[in-house]
Amino acid sequence: MVDAARSPFALLAVALLTAFAFFQAIGANNFPDFFIYRAGAELGLHRESPYDSKKIRTTVATQFPESEELIKNCGFFLPPQAVVVFAPFAAVPYPIAKLLWAVTCGLSAIGVLLLFRTFSNAEHTSLAARIVPVFLLLNFLTLAIIVVGQTTLLFVGCVAAGQWCYERKWSLPAALLWAIPFLKPHLALPLLPLAWYLGGWKRAAWLAGMVAALNGLGCLLAGIGPRDYLDFLAAAHKSVLFNRVELNPQITSWNRLLIAAGGPVLELTPITTLAGYLVWFGLVLARTVIAGVQPSAAWALAAAAVGSVLCSQVLGYEVLVLLLAVPWLRELFAAGKRWPAWSAILLMAAQLLPREWVEAVGIGSHRALAVAAFALVVLIGPVNARHWAPPAQAHD
Repeated sequence: MVDAARSPFALLAVALLTAFAFFQAIGANNFPDFFIYRAGAELGLHRESPYDSKKIRTTVATQFPESEELIKNCGFFLPPQAVVVFAPFAAVPYPIAKLLWAVTCGLSAIGVLLLFRTFSNAEHTSLAARIVPVFLLLNFLTLAIIVVGQTTLLFVGCVAAGQWCYERKWSLPAALLWAIPFLKPHLALPLLPLAWYLGGWKRAAWLAGMVAALNGLGCLLAGIGPRDYLDFLAAAHKSVLFNRVELNPQITSWNRLLIAAGGPVLELTPITTLAGYLVWFGLVLARTVIAGVQPSAAWALAAAAVGSVLCSQVLGYEVLVLLLAVPWLRELFAAGKRWPAWSAILLMAAQLLPREWVEAVGIGSHRALAVAAFALVVLIGPVNARHWAPPAQAHD
């Protein structure tokens, strides 16, 4: 039997996605976000601060002279570890770097397919299940992420590939793969408690240590300190119009939903982001107490994923993180629990629609609304036990 991760449809989806990434690298002047990340890493490798916005904007203006909004609202907002992660791309000429990034997109897509082989022992070999990877990889949102050169596909691929390594006791590469999503620490923060839950405090400590080591190395390469990043972020992040919750209906966090409901404007800070996470994980803990079981790895992963985009003030492309709920959906279908599975699928599908389509029917802030509804499905839906097995495989 051929599983979903190895089906011809999956392989074709990876090939088409990779080809699309190569087309963007060769035939179009896109990848603006990747260009900015590489530019910051290049400054760092030259012992200059990547948080010098004037230099970043000058570099961006050279590559994208007609993109005035991008020039005015760009900056290197990633932590120092990004200097290390993007160093291989900064060490080569930009045309070659774009090709390497296209390869990275293809490898990330392969990582995403590992969601069909990790976190859960549920199996599906139906034709429909084998076609699913096509929709996960070849949809409007995923392709848009590739066009702008964002890291969300890399985030999901690294989490899945890292778990695949963990399940084979390859602790060092696994910790490195899980550390890469901390390019956006506010989004990756739930990986720390998830690592503790899945592998104990040592796994969480390895992950925290790897993140600290990457950031330390980034500071060393660029000749900066962690304070440089924190001070820059506090002063500059909300000056970018795209990041302002009252100005961008594509933001996914709960405070955007508050505005849509007629409530006050509340820009999330590190403190309020942490507070939101505490509330969310309090609800998750309460749900497990009510369920009376230690939840499965797949359910815990889904809770962590939706918590990321619910509690962090991030843009719409980050909702691709919800693909991490795929193992939980596999368990639901294997257990015959179809209403929560189909509810979650419809909410994920709503995220993959172009904004213009949804706004055309009068629905605003649809990403935040769908994220909140997805969180509700996770909380009220069934919670499988930690060592759950599909009915056909269950044993006494």
